[in-house]
Amino acid sequence: MPSSPISPAQIDAFKTDGHLVLPDVINADVLATWRDQFWNYVGCSPDEPESWPDKTTGFKPDPLFGDLPEIQAIRRQLGSDHFEGGGCNVIVRWPEESQDWTMPETGHIDGYPGEGCGGVLMVGATTYLYDVEEGGGPLIYWSGSHYPTHQYFLKHPDQIEGTFRETKAFEERDWGIFSDLSPHPPRPFTAGAGAVILWHGWLSHCGSSNVNNVPRVGLFARWTHKDDSEIRAAIPEDLWHYWAI
Repeated sequence: MPSSPISPAQIDAFKTDGHLVLPDVINADVLATWRDQFWNYVGCSPDEPESWPDKTTGFKPDPLFGDLPEIQAIRRQLGSDHFEGGGCNVIVRWPEESQDWTMPETGHIDGYPGEGCGGVLMVGATTYLYDVEEGGGPLIYWSGSHYPTHQYFLKHPDQIEGTFRETKAFEERDWGIFSDLSPHPPRPFTAGAGAVILWHGWLSHCGSSNVNNVPRVGLFARWTHKDDSEIRAAIPEDLWHYWAI
């Protein structure tokens, strides 16, 4: 992948939509290594569904998703040396074929103090170990929702610390206070293994159930800004003020 892996047209699309899908970013050898590590970790075989667990936590691939050179090149293009973090969080959704799949009604945002990131999330990236088709537990996102979320925090800057969860509006509508503002309905990230979706930290998103017969193994990397305290102290009027794009 070149030193500037995302084209100007793709940058424009990312700014407009708050997300960008890049196919075939993770090469086949890395995917094969991660798959072997995953099945060794859970202690069962991909060919014996009857042995699969109901829940899996704690798996970390080697190398970490966010540390791959391809992903680091994207991180540098988006945020220069100012974005930090990355790593890899893995969320597994094992098949629940007896269930009916429904589109989630509300999404959430990541990255606020006390949530895990420890700061305002700038950008996240997601990839899959296996192809994810419709109904297979895809990431759900609300295209364009990063802009109204930004406007929300400009109007309520004190809530950037996560206190929006203590408001009456949140009590009445839960995470819908962000996804309800989206100009577009929710969409699923259905993609082949190794494709990557980049998503702005204020893009409303959520998980979904997996009613297919293949485990959904999602790998997530997230980056905050080195000057996070400055961002929280004064939300910039320009959504892209702290970016390199």
